Amino acid sequence: MSRKKIAVLIASIDREYQQDFVSGLTSAGANRDMDICIFNTQGHMNVAISSTSEVGESMIYDLPDLSEFDGIISMPATMGNDIALHKVNEVLRPLQQSGKPHVSIDVPQDGAVCITFDDAISVEELTEHLITEHGARKIAFVCGPLNSSVAVSRLDACRKSMAKHRLELDNRLVFDGEWTRVGGRKAAEKILENGGELPDAIICANDDMALSVIECLNEQGIRVPKDVMVTGFDALREAVLRGLTTICRPIDRSARKAIDIISQWIDGNEPAEKLVTLSTIPIYGETCGCSQNLEHMNEKLRMLGTERWNMETILTRVSMFSGTMAGVGDEKEAYEKIREFTASWDIRELYLCVDPSICRDVETDAQGTKYPDEMLLLYGIRNGKEYETHLFHKSDLTPVMREMRKNNVCLVFCPLYYRDRNFGYVAMSMGNGTGSALYSVLMLLNGALMSLYLQTNIKRYASTIEKMAVHDIMTGMLNRRGYMEMAPVAMEEARKYHKVFALLSMDMDHMKMINDEYGHLMGDEAICRMGKALMVLKKYGITPVHISGDEFLAYGILDSEEEAGKLIGIINDELDRINYEDPWICAISASIGLYAAIPHEGDTLDAFMTKADRAMYTNKNTKKHRRKGD
Repeated sequence: MSRKKIAVLIASIDREYQQDFVSGLTSAGANRDMDICIFNTQGHMNVAISSTSEVGESMIYDLPDLSEFDGIISMPATMGNDIALHKVNEVLRPLQQSGKPHVSIDVPQDGAVCITFDDAISVEELTEHLITEHGARKIAFVCGPLNSSVAVSRLDACRKSMAKHRLELDNRLVFDGEWTRVGGRKAAEKILENGGELPDAIICANDDMALSVIECLNEQGIRVPKDVMVTGFDALREAVLRGLTTICRPIDRSARKAIDIISQWIDGNEPAEKLVTLSTIPIYGETCGCSQNLEHMNEKLRMLGTERWNMETILTRVSMFSGTMAGVGDEKEAYEKIREFTASWDIRELYLCVDPSICRDVETDAQGTKYPDEMLLLYGIRNGKEYETHLFHKSDLTPVMREMRKNNVCLVFCPLYYRDRNFGYVAMSMGNGTGSALYSVLMLLNGALMSLYLQTNIKRYASTIEKMAVHDIMTGMLNRRGYMEMAPVAMEEARKYHKVFALLSMDMDHMKMINDEYGHLMGDEAICRMGKALMVLKKYGITPVHISGDEFLAYGILDSEEEAGKLIGIINDELDRINYEDPWICAISASIGLYAAIPHEGDTLDAFMTKADRAMYTNKNTKKHRRKGD
């Protein structure tokens, strides 16, 4: 029986809340022997100014064919922008009527089981606590975007609790904190700008916003909780250690519950209930005037100590690799540098999958705006086993997904790109590379791929310029410069291996008449038609050359003079064919001379050219006498 495969659509997996969710997924997936593929966008929820592109980030959700998965888990509430949210809804829409097992966290979706928490009960309880235990009457609320059902439900719960005490939440004291620390600071600044009396309490819909509100108030000399109480939501490690009154939402439980529901659903037991509600736990701390909860504090302190050590290690590694990763010159060097990088970061499983055109001279249909059908595994490692660089089909996601394995995999897929140029994606197992280091890891890998892409393009441009220098723009043949560089090499090779070197000299007939009667544009067309006919020589190992105007040459190595003697007939036959099958204003023809011999010491290209020219003029004069005789 094949191993079940689950797709997870999430954003900002390096954040503590999402990390706890994925931790629950990892353990539950291992217990059920399920492969879990987590598709993650990054960067838009972490910092005020971000170099990431929302379009480039959301491209990762186009990668999986969700119909190929046995079940789907989505977290729309983690999407930090409308583009990512729209993309997730777009890829989920075809599945809504299919009956595919789908669990959505926090946000109800058609055809899906929604797992949520009783946020409202805990927010009501917390609001009640502020009012009855600490005498709060005037309350401000900093929520997430009002198009978020999670943000609205927490706001409504606060209103409901206040209404029980005949208090009203003033709409002028409701602020959109965007779920971010920057948004929380902006909300605090607006509260202070009112110029009037401070609220008794500021309830924030998550801990990040609450922590930045406290920092902004402290900078203005406003004491928490003496002057104003502040609360949060999520029970982040930093928040608990700083004594923030918050609400614990055990998100890892929702992950395990999601896997349990999907597992049974896949086995044919479709859930009767489409809404599953889990409980949350208020944690009262110093920021509302209560004493600190030591049990929670000790647990978070241990976690924070590990996180601080990890951050110091991250900074060291970033400084080590920022220069070398951004200086990658070719595919081989990229492989070696990423290999060193992966080993230093102690990443046990990683697959760097790129658009082949960023490092190879190939064309793809994607043109950098989507993932091409054929991807290149630039570097891959799993439990010490390194993969050879090779091409694979995009539908495989990574080579390991098609392998027979003893153990399941849990991989995080993240996009790699610069602006609108898609480089590919990286898939990593949960661990050092996907925690707080993830943003740094992605930026370093992006730097390596950007360097590789630029170096590849520089080589392409150099090759194009070099080709243009030795090729005729009009006909695509070698030009005089190309002939002077390459023909002597061929002649020397013929001498070395005792082969015949053939040289043909050709002048087009009637070119003056064509230019005089039909104009130079038609003259250029005649030259192109002649060039097209001469391309037939390539089948015989002979290289055609456009010297200038109506003058052409051809050269090459043959086994015998008899073989060379057939070349003039081959050219005339091809001209006759073109004139017959594609009639023009007049027939195209040429006077042709040939000289073919085995070169000896002292023979020069000019000497062969002189003999070929003589033969060509003999042919030209013969034609003139024939026309006069007619």
